[in-house]
Amino acid sequence: MPPALAFHDFWGCLLTPDNVAAGIFTDDLRYHVWVATKRVVESGLIKLTDKEALIRAVMDQFMVELGLVLLDLCSGPLVLFVDPRLHDDSDMMVSRATAMVAKFDAAQVRRWRIIVTLPATEDGICAAQVLTNRHGIQTNLSLVSCLAHAAACIEASAGTVSMSVEPIMEWYEQKHGIQAGHQDHPGIETIQSCATFIHRHGINTTLLTTDVRMVKLLRDLVRAFVTFDMSGQWAELKQLGGIGAAALKKDQLDQIPMRRLTTWCPRPDDKSPATLRALQAEHPSHHLDSNKGFLASLPAENRSLISAVLYVRLGKMAVHMETIEKAVWDEIKRRIRLETIPLESLYRRPAASCKRHKSRSRRNSRQEKPFREGIDYF
Repeated sequence: MPPALAFHDFWGCLLTPDNVAAGIFTDDLRYHVWVATKRVVESGLIKLTDKEALIRAVMDQFMVELGLVLLDLCSGPLVLFVDPRLHDDSDMMVSRATAMVAKFDAAQVRRWRIIVTLPATEDGICAAQVLTNRHGIQTNLSLVSCLAHAAACIEASAGTVSMSVEPIMEWYEQKHGIQAGHQDHPGIETIQSCATFIHRHGINTTLLTTDVRMVKLLRDLVRAFVTFDMSGQWAELKQLGGIGAAALKKDQLDQIPMRRLTTWCPRPDDKSPATLRALQAEHPSHHLDSNKGFLASLPAENRSLISAVLYVRLGKMAVHMETIEKAVWDEIKRRIRLETIPLESLYRRPAASCKRHKSRSRRNSRQEKPFREGIDYF
């Protein structure tokens, strides 16, 4: 975590495959990989020949080692993730999440400070329901893209749902042929309808926005160009009311005016399209009761948006996970080589047939071998 972040009054930390992969080869993160590998290998619980089990264990331990450090930097929760490549295996996601949280329990970290991110696929939603209701683990269902999608996640008792702003906005821009910064952007309306749905029904779920874009409204571009005003670049985020939190990158934090960003809550008498859509949505919803599957029961436009946001991003996450896994496996191989070096090769002593031969060998060695610079002799 860069030291500059200590300057900001941020509350929690969000780990994603993207930001971990971006720094996995830095000294800071490689150190935590080294510690995780050392702990797993020296525990002796996994055979050194079991590559998949070793990688899985070290990856989970690495998340814990890194998470414990980040928890010391913030007063709020740490949002970490289960391998998103497991998005179609609810049982494995539950298993990995419970094992990881158990390590934080052993480190005496309070449960409210750990939130586990799962992709909001059908299996991810089912896994979140099990983790929340059976294991008391807080979950964040990520890559939510529309109101019906958010309602299904809320139905599964997820404590947090996160919406990735950039891909949602880009999908609408391509579909309607509009530019970033459009005054009445349908992407803003979609995200706002989810926030209003949560707010109006008093639902105990936090809406977290991620991948926030820094753009200006088109009407403000000329004024900003003339006056060099940078405050308008948060126009998209400021249009959203009632969101619970926004995840920002370090360079975005550095550009927040006065280190503060404020949003608004929808008024009770608001009649905007987003509010009307939220009020028309069924609550409590019954999306998960569908026999043919939740996603298959949605309208075509919703399925298209979910595919563009959820599954395209899952493909990119898989690439990031491979990068992280490569760094982990390289460290595991180094540790295995260290653990399996024969001790006799490190402390080998020449054999001698007799004391006279040994003494003669030493004298000949002193005479024949020159002293080397940089070596101490005794």
